[in-house]
Amino acid sequence: MDVFKISVDTQQVHKITQENFDLATKKQAPWYQPINGHRGWFAVCPACDNPIQIIGMLERDAPYGKHFFPTAGAVAVPLKGRVDKEEYEWCPYASKNKSLTKDARRAEGSELALLIKQTLIEQFDRVIYLLEKGTGMRISFALAKQMLEEYRAAEGWRYRGATRQNIPWVFAYMMQAKRLRGRIFFDAKFTEELLTRRPDLTWNANGQIDIKDDKKFCDLSFSFIRHRRHVDQHTLSESIEFNIANSKQETVCKREIIFEHDYFLKLINSKNEANRKMNLVDLARSVLA
Repeated sequence: MDVFKISVDTQQVHKITQENFDLATKKQAPWYQPINGHRGWFAVCPACDNPIQIIGMLERDAPYGKHFFPTAGAVAVPLKGRVDKEEYEWCPYASKNKSLTKDARRAEGSELALLIKQTLIEQFDRVIYLLEKGTGMRISFALAKQMLEEYRAAEGWRYRGATRQNIPWVFAYMMQAKRLRGRIFFDAKFTEELLTRRPDLTWNANGQIDIKDDKKFCDLSFSFIRHRRHVDQHTLSESIEFNIANSKQETVCKREIIFEHDYFLKLINSKNEANRKMNLVDLARSVLA
């Protein structure tokens, strides 16, 4: 992996460089400690909260993190880094992580699952903002509530592909298909593509997707499918597909949404509260808490 954090308790994720590591840790223990007679650099995996060791800090142009499971008493585990082999096996940064399915679930009471759920509640307005940005579609209060209820029913925080880095997109991934008619899109290019492929549709005066002939039925629905994750040269990339399909399950339009891990973490670590929508946070708390 090419990123690290210094504690389970923090959401602040750093790129692995000597300078970033020194700034974050101030060269203090337990992040700096000897191992086998040599200097060692230790931190926490941003995805699974297990300890990691930084490899090649001084020898490589691009040092990287590797999961590290010390024998008893070998080194002190960095600030609450949990040694959890099961979380490691599903971690996207693991050397041989397991194939994901929606049915892959963490145990009830999993500490990481509960942290994911709590973060979703506290940052729900920012989750909705990022989903609107990625889809180009307005998410109404009523839709947000439906999505929360379905996330609760699916216990989405227990999904093995969920991390504290990808909360907005996994939240959407848990949603069942919803009807398209009446949705507001502010992405003109995407809307024009949809209307070209379905000439029976129109963009009404309120900016909503509508059907030209009121006597006919709009059979289109939208969903989020195909959660994919891939590590290349220690860098994680994740995506889902925003899919609009007809009643025959044929795709009419689609868009790949690339997860913006860094942007999400920057948002939730921001001290600027001016544009927050706390009514959405209150909604998430009422449904999930």
